[in-house]
Amino acid sequence: MGIVGNFISPVLMSRFGRQKANLISILPALLGWIVFVLANSVPMFLVARLLHGLALGLRTPLAAILVAEYTDPKYRGAFLGTFAISLGLGIFLSHIWGAHLTWKVTAMVCAMFPVIALGIISLSPESPSWLVSKGKYDEAKKAFKWLRGDGVEQQAELDAMIEAQKKEKITSEREKREEKKFLKKFVDSIKEVMKIFKKKEFFKPSIIAISMLIVFEFGGAHMVPAYGNDILKAVLNKKDASDVVWQFTVIDLLRTVCAFFAIFLLKFFKRRTILFTSGVMTVLSLTSISVFVYLRQSSIVTNSWFLDAVPMTLMVLYTLSFCLGLVPLTWVICGEIFPLAYRSLGSTLSTSFLTPSFVVSMKTAPHLYSSIGVQGAFLVYSALLTVCLAIIYALLPETKDRTLQDIENSFKGKNGKDIESEVALMDKDVVK
Repeated sequence: MGIVGNFISPVLMSRFGRQKANLISILPALLGWIVFVLANSVPMFLVARLLHGLALGLRTPLAAILVAEYTDPKYRGAFLGTFAISLGLGIFLSHIWGAHLTWKVTAMVCAMFPVIALGIISLSPESPSWLVSKGKYDEAKKAFKWLRGDGVEQQAELDAMIEAQKKEKITSEREKREEKKFLKKFVDSIKEVMKIFKKKEFFKPSIIAISMLIVFEFGGAHMVPAYGNDILKAVLNKKDASDVVWQFTVIDLLRTVCAFFAIFLLKFFKRRTILFTSGVMTVLSLTSISVFVYLRQSSIVTNSWFLDAVPMTLMVLYTLSFCLGLVPLTWVICGEIFPLAYRSLGSTLSTSFLTPSFVVSMKTAPHLYSSIGVQGAFLVYSALLTVCLAIIYALLPETKDRTLQDIENSFKGKNGKDIESEVALMDKDVVK
């Protein structure tokens, strides 16, 4: 259902706008919790989970786009970084509530979040970028002013976005008129889609986003919260889950604290600096944990104090490395890199890889742990992260404090004005 939601989301975003699509995505989440609370059979629980999957699938492509389009370039990273806070805090609170409340009461508490979200979203304006893409320039100006004010920098950003969209529309209309002279409508549509996939400003961001989402999942964003007991038992050489309770709580707390600190890192440091520092440290810490476990199993390391202190230190290092950079930056980068004309399609294409990555990582983890051990699985994840980070290193430009239009131009290979569009504007036939 997550994948289904991924592909419905761009239709809702393009047709009804970001704000209304966001409202629609809340409804199955709220309904899912209601069904969950009232359920008294397994089929009803499954229905609730299907509704939650649909809600997550609808929201995943939408959330990063909406936040990126709402916020000022100076603060965009910080706002997108709050996704990591939501993830860390949600996992931590769920563990706490689940340990001390009944499942029905826990579900009722969780149901309050969609209710609060409905109120906030209802009072929010439509995305100025979407309004511009639909040619509703006056409405876009009002929404932009409400969100960002009317300073000189803000006005310049809005003017640049409107101008770029006008040029894009003129160029697009000219191409359509020329193509319709020779091709049938169906063939036109296929060709148009293929042209989009060939454009640098579309396929490069797509590859980056897909690589980031794979790093996010196989780096342990969901595996560690789900299989944390098994991982810690293997790494710390404990026999029972009760032996790693306080260690698991420490990891949960660190994840949440790191998400808050990441906001400040995103404010003061460049995206690429944070991303690759975090990536290298994550790979090194996972590899170090794996090597240590192999050494312990081979009886090369036998000092009792060393056996107790080092593995937990390495787990803390891994959590800090991963949660301070890779987790928050996944949503930051996915929200920043797609061009306005293909933002819905690009976000959907990339985030549609999130659910399969989630399923593959979660379903293969227990089999890897039982066959090659946690230490072997960590080596596999390290290798996968290294490949993805190398791809990102080659393709990703610096995006900090840059407007979305400026980032789009960098993927197009343009530093200044769009010369092609300016020539099109000068074409008398196009003007007519």
